[in-house]
Amino acid sequence: MLVSSTPLLLLVFAFAAQEGKLLFLFGGFEVCVKNDRSVGSLGVFLGDDPFDFVLPMTLFQIIIVGLISRGLEFFLRPIETPKFTGVLLGPSVFGRNEVILGTLFPLKQSIILLTLSKISLSYCVFLITLKMDVMTTLKGSKRCWRFGVFPFLASFFITIILLALYTPPDVKQKSGNDLPNVFTLGSFAVVSEALSDLNLIATELGQIALSSALISEILQWIAMSFQFNSGADLDFTLVLLAGSCGFAIICLFIVRPLVKIIIKTTPPGKPMKEIYVVLILLGVLIMAAISDTLGIYFVIGPALYGLVMPNGPPLATAMMERTEAIMTNFLMPFFYIYIGLETNLTGIHLHWKVFLVFQAILFVGFIVKVLTCVLISPTYNIKPKHGLVLGLILSVKGIVELIFLNRMHKLKVIDGEIFGQMVISVVLITTICIPLIKSLYKHCPRVLKTTSIHEGRVRTIQNICESSEFSIISCVHKDENVHSMIALLEACNPTIESPICVYAIHLIELLGKSTPILLPMNKLNKKSLSSSYPNTNHILRAFENYSDNSSGPVTVLSYVSVAPYSSMHEPICNLAEDKSVHLLIIPFHQNGHTPVSSHCSIPLRDLNDNFLATAKCTVGILMDRYSSLSRRSSKVYFHVGIFFIGGVDDREALALGIRILERPNTRVTLFRFVLPNCNSESIADKFMDNEEEMLELTLDESLIDEFKGKNIINGDCVTWHEVVVEDCIQVLEAIKGFENDYDLVMVGKRHNIGEFTDEEMSNFMDNADQLGIFGDLLASNEFCDGKVPVLILQCGQKRVKQSEKPRPPHIV
Repeated sequence: MLVSSTPLLLLVFAFAAQEGKLLFLFGGFEVCVKNDRSVGSLGVFLGDDPFDFVLPMTLFQIIIVGLISRGLEFFLRPIETPKFTGVLLGPSVFGRNEVILGTLFPLKQSIILLTLSKISLSYCVFLITLKMDVMTTLKGSKRCWRFGVFPFLASFFITIILLALYTPPDVKQKSGNDLPNVFTLGSFAVVSEALSDLNLIATELGQIALSSALISEILQWIAMSFQFNSGADLDFTLVLLAGSCGFAIICLFIVRPLVKIIIKTTPPGKPMKEIYVVLILLGVLIMAAISDTLGIYFVIGPALYGLVMPNGPPLATAMMERTEAIMTNFLMPFFYIYIGLETNLTGIHLHWKVFLVFQAILFVGFIVKVLTCVLISPTYNIKPKHGLVLGLILSVKGIVELIFLNRMHKLKVIDGEIFGQMVISVVLITTICIPLIKSLYKHCPRVLKTTSIHEGRVRTIQNICESSEFSIISCVHKDENVHSMIALLEACNPTIESPICVYAIHLIELLGKSTPILLPMNKLNKKSLSSSYPNTNHILRAFENYSDNSSGPVTVLSYVSVAPYSSMHEPICNLAEDKSVHLLIIPFHQNGHTPVSSHCSIPLRDLNDNFLATAKCTVGILMDRYSSLSRRSSKVYFHVGIFFIGGVDDREALALGIRILERPNTRVTLFRFVLPNCNSESIADKFMDNEEEMLELTLDESLIDEFKGKNIINGDCVTWHEVVVEDCIQVLEAIKGFENDYDLVMVGKRHNIGEFTDEEMSNFMDNADQLGIFGDLLASNEFCDGKVPVLILQCGQKRVKQSEKPRPPHIV
């Protein structure tokens, strides 16, 4: 009865409130309430000014903040200026006009603006710490710990000395010994965000910067803990420490196990239930309220809450997908606005000497940190230029520094003048560092130079000795890629004389983490990786099972690569160089008979382009639209077709075909395209003066002769055809005419095509830039209805630019 009467009671309360009083029915007495209409306006037609009411004023502020923040970000994007909208709307710029300041941010709105900024800050800190993978970063910091220790210490101590010598006595008395910490702020989370924006997070330099930033931040917190507690009351410090430890224990031993239970209830590959996402997001506000009640800074609760959460999918990924955009672009500008309103530089002209002294000390500390990185870099065999870039990366400032400065300002550790100067310094340093990093750092996959007997050598399939190991990297994105990859590995004919070593790598996009990884699936990593990426164990186990049941000796080493698609190729290409890999196989981004959305395929397409541009070994792109290669490999005869036009890439395809030919029950058919009236003697006479072209011609003829010689041993398993053509169009028509029951077709990506250029046909191809014009035709529905698996090969040796390279006219 009580539940059913609730709407009626609400109506009574509402009616009573409209009359200016509220009747408390159960107690029998009246409570008078002021009829306050300050929340919403009745409208301009009834004489109300919308700016006198809270709701329209708040909506107006949201619109203004959103428009200005996005507008400034768009117009200042070329110089990579950080989000300092709040500073521009503060008293230092627009706010000097009291009319503008009073209109945009009246005093009665201050509590709402403050509340919005605190809520947005709580969620921002939660998302930052949720992405942090502290243990993984610390494990990688062993190699380059000097970059984390010495630049921070050098900057810290030089700042202490300069502040002791030049700080005015009145400022020194107010701020005590806390200024060095304020002047040497740095944050792992900010460095991670900057590396992501610069597309450097998965590079070797990015990994060094992440590890160094984490070590520097740990040292910074140690220094701050000594200084902040040196003059504090002992009893208060102990109580605060006990409350903080108890709060951390609750997060670690109660909250984290509950979250793990939620993760276990989520099926692999499925999104988290909406109710779990809502509960976790509500937990952010609960943690902020608890930490504020305990007397700890309110953001400490969300920070601990995010740290104890398992990062990566499915939880962290769900949080990022559903909240990051609105938090970053909608709520966080309110925090910047709040910082801007607190930043007032209008009185600098009265204390300009103090301003210049502090800015000079900040600049000297910045220079010392960068120079220390440059001086340390030779100890790791790193170029000084890369050390300079590393120092700039470690000097980048951002949201965490603003949070810390705001807290110091509220605690009266620094006054408003120093606070304003520091905020401006955060903006200026970041504005200087980001463009410098972009201009100084050119693509360099290896920063840490390692000596290797294979350094500088071209690793191709043609270079493999008959009695040496064939090293292959096999990359897969999902289950559908596995069977085709394994079938191709089996076709590569592992033998006792030439076994195969496979580095099977599961490629996963970095979501919900700040630290990219490339880790082997050993006993130490398997448990943690399997919990975050359940499909990984299933995929890599298939390769291990193949190793146990292959026709010849195959060694499988399993890896997991978690990185942004834009820079995922960097660590894998470095692995290929370290392990002297001959062939790197990647799946084509449109594999599968179901259509792939452009949103998903574009990053994968760019990833394949990066592999082709970076890898120093041969790269093979496997196109198996219907995953038919695994079924075809089990047939009585495995039929391979090779289309040879000429050049180093086609020679790689033919060299792999010769190796496959040694496999029992395998037939290989070679189609070579030549121009009319062009025999080898006339071509040799024409290119006698061009040593490079003569070498290319000799290598082509030598490998073809080797293939023809296999006819003596293998008999009917070897066939070849020479096709006379006059232009590229005839080549394409001839390829269409050679449709047969192939189980695999191979072709090189680039060709020596005589007087004809790729441009005359590339405009009619969808993927000619990645597969080549002939590879694109073979992978399309025009050849065998698109049902034949195609392997497109590109040699990884250093190549002369196509525009500078002369082409022999006899090869199409």
